[in-house]
Amino acid sequence: MRVRGRLTGAGLGIAAVAMVGLSATAASAQPAESIGTKAEAANVPVHVTSDAYIRSVPATTGAVWGNVQFGDDQEAICFTEGGDAGLGGRTSNVWVQLDQWGPSNGYVTELALQNGHAGMPHC
Repeated sequence: MRVRGRLTGAGLGIAAVAMVGLSATAASAQPAESIGTKAEAANVPVHVTSDAYIRSVPATTGAVWGNVQFGDDQEAICFTEGGDAGLGGRTSNVWVQLDQWGPSNGYVTELALQNGHAGMPHC
């Protein structure tokens, strides 16, 4: 897996603030021993067909942690519903969680992937 862009300066501060709010929710939502096990069990290869941002949450309002570019191959974990995203005149509220982007797993709209969320479990 290729990692593009590193968080520095203000971007790191924004991501840290976002993660403080998310980590308390995520930690309380599932037992500690189960956190991270889906990433190991369900990685699905995906092929990127359009440039798109990788976000901290499944919505266009989430912090940008990086980007995927046309032709990239990534590892996905699962899909979930979130805020609407638009790409190439289409819209979707389905987001795919990518393995290890930023301080945690990031999300990309399914519209940027060759087969959307096909073959992935729901998060």
